[in-house]
Amino acid sequence: MQIYINYRIELSRLWAKILTVLVVGIILLSFTACNTTKRLKEGQYLLQSNTVKLTSNKGLTRRGELKDNLESLIVQRPNTRILLGVAPLKLWLYNLRYQKYQNDTGNYQIKSKTVEAPVLYDSSLTRKTVRNLKNYLFNSGYFFPTVKDTVVFKQKKAYVTYNIHTGLNYLIHRVTINADDTTIQRWVEAGMKDTKLKTGTPFYMGLVEEERSRIANALKEEGYFFFTQENIVDVKLDTFDNTLLKEDYSPFESIVNTIALQKKEIKNPTLDITIYIRSSQPKAYKKYYSNRITTLPDFVSREDIRDSSMIIRKYNEMNFRYHNYYIREKVLYKSIFFEKNALTRQSDYDNTINKLNGLGVFQSVRVLQFEDTIRTTDDSGYINTAILLSPAKKYDFSTNFEISNGTTYFAGSAIAFSFRDRNFLKGGNLLNISLRGGLESNLDQNKGEQLFKRFQLFSRNAGITASLNFPKFIVPFHVKFKNKNTPRTIISIGANILERVSLFTATNITGGYTYNWRQTATQSWELSPILINNFRLPYVSDSFQRRLDTVEFLKKLYTPVFIEGENINYTFSNQFINKGQSYTYAKIGLEEAGGLLAGINSLSNLRINYAQFVKLDFDIRRYYNRPHAQWATRFYGGVGIPYGHSVSLPYIKQYFTGGPYSIRGWRIRTLGPGGYFNPAEDTLHSSGVFIDRTGDIKIELNTEYRFDIMQLFYGVIKMKGAIFADGGNIWLARKTSGFPEGEFRLSKLGREMAVSTGMGLRFDLAGFFIFRADAAFPIKKPYGSNSGWVVDEIALGSQQWRRNNIILNVAIGYPF
Repeated sequence: MQIYINYRIELSRLWAKILTVLVVGIILLSFTACNTTKRLKEGQYLLQSNTVKLTSNKGLTRRGELKDNLESLIVQRPNTRILLGVAPLKLWLYNLRYQKYQNDTGNYQIKSKTVEAPVLYDSSLTRKTVRNLKNYLFNSGYFFPTVKDTVVFKQKKAYVTYNIHTGLNYLIHRVTINADDTTIQRWVEAGMKDTKLKTGTPFYMGLVEEERSRIANALKEEGYFFFTQENIVDVKLDTFDNTLLKEDYSPFESIVNTIALQKKEIKNPTLDITIYIRSSQPKAYKKYYSNRITTLPDFVSREDIRDSSMIIRKYNEMNFRYHNYYIREKVLYKSIFFEKNALTRQSDYDNTINKLNGLGVFQSVRVLQFEDTIRTTDDSGYINTAILLSPAKKYDFSTNFEISNGTTYFAGSAIAFSFRDRNFLKGGNLLNISLRGGLESNLDQNKGEQLFKRFQLFSRNAGITASLNFPKFIVPFHVKFKNKNTPRTIISIGANILERVSLFTATNITGGYTYNWRQTATQSWELSPILINNFRLPYVSDSFQRRLDTVEFLKKLYTPVFIEGENINYTFSNQFINKGQSYTYAKIGLEEAGGLLAGINSLSNLRINYAQFVKLDFDIRRYYNRPHAQWATRFYGGVGIPYGHSVSLPYIKQYFTGGPYSIRGWRIRTLGPGGYFNPAEDTLHSSGVFIDRTGDIKIELNTEYRFDIMQLFYGVIKMKGAIFADGGNIWLARKTSGFPEGEFRLSKLGREMAVSTGMGLRFDLAGFFIFRADAAFPIKKPYGSNSGWVVDEIALGSQQWRRNNIILNVAIGYPF
């Protein structure tokens, strides 16, 4: 069951109780923190803190990262603290039942880390930490660092400080290759243009391992199948710096130059690197070529290789062996990059595995390669390849039931049925069909005496979508892609109906033809040459029609319209490349609609209302990862410009803001456009009879500091906190009488930016499910006096202020 929750609770007494509990809790925990040492024996000290002080002869380019890495090497750590590192809650809980836990060290609460025994200072662990820090600095290229530990004992607590001076980082001066084979020597030297061991680069030991891997992979790419990193037997470093001496050697001048280097910081010392390549096996220096290539699409066991009852097919000199004709060999052939009599290359191996996995048809993909001893000669060798594929489950049925509570309704439920065929027509094509329906209701406290009679149906919706995903480009001309691009073609179609009870009924027919492919490991593209939306309002109530007739802009916004256009999206993400370090995500999209139809309309009069607009969307994020914390920022939004006969974007293409994934101090679709404000609409919103606030332009900025609080049940559940701020708004592209102050004006951009702030809690269930609760309130409104800032009006102790301003957003997953 999948649960999605996105709602606002206006807090009064509930919020007051939460604040009271938090304040009292902080006071109690702070008080008890002073008594955490009362059970310690003579000579025992509670480890209170570890501090790393880092200095260097020169400014460090990545000082923060280096310091974080050093701090992570500290062996002994203080007890876990919550509430921004103030209260040792787990230690406090341990001390409440101290004697029990002392006698029962295998207690479940201790094992699950719900409580923690006091961490007693251990000098041997401090010495071990000093060794770890020195080793890390040495491996980072600081060959002569100094690490001194200082311990201050005060009131039975130990405060440890590690004073670290890195010294100078050595720079690479020259790299020399020494191989016992002249051909290998030439190949490696020719490929040194790709090395990271470049002259003037700061040296660290990790570069050596990267270079060993690079050389081995480069030679494997040239057909040296049996060459490995083990053939790079040694890497020697020579730190003797001849530039410190003159031609006429003088010991005195040498000393003077050395002192000048250290005190005046003339330059970093340099080192020479020599890479030794040796082999006692002739195979390591021999080129190998592909020979037999056999694929088993429904592999069961090794006996399949010799099973004469299997179906055997041959396609372009490749052999395919089936128990059942599971998938066409032509589909597999296009995903296999080995070629008979061609050089064996590491990239062919990697690309074959990636492409076959990308089909989504197989549960596991294995490639076995072994020498063909019969065909191999003294001059060249041959490799046989067996590709073993275990099919995934072909059909997949799933049912999702959702319970929701939103800012525009009180309670809702939805059910969805999905069907998936992972190998449609035996072509590795993915077929998806889904059905969805749901209801939303309001709660009116003023109607009826019984609870159930107070519920009123707010809206109901239903829809069906289908898509067919092909593992190739389907175009009327030839397109050549690199092996890693994994191009795909997606054809989709769908129909949705939404009934807003007492307002209108809307239908939307969608269709699309999309290509997507990966340009590099960090960049991907999506191109849709055909996108179709057909928006209709088969029913409009009299009251809603009167509202539309009053405001010309709304009338245009909700007018039935046909949308035909195209878009392109570019995505960059180095999250997987950086592997847990700080990373960047960016997505930029461009969409156009109406251009083709306008051309057709100029030739023959089209009797349909079609939209004309250009949209640019962007989403740029930066995640700074630190031990036990993350700082996330986002800048996103878009600009939609209607042109031709269109005066605004169609309703389904408009922007909105507010809610748990946007500006959290406002409810969803209640902010903007621009400086527009109508107090009367708030009453309509609370009763469920309202018109969504939408716009043609959107700008939004978010920043959030996320930090660990505690772990429960052996770390299965992680409780985390967050402090955040959100800012932004939506605007109309053109001035309209229905929404005064709603159009975009650069001169009033700062004035009309809304800002909210708040705090939140997150419960991470093994990284699979994240439940989030964020409490937020506005500190700057895009309307009102004093440039909109309302910081001076904040009154957390006032029940009325809390009821009118604090919004609790409960949702699944992070906001961004």
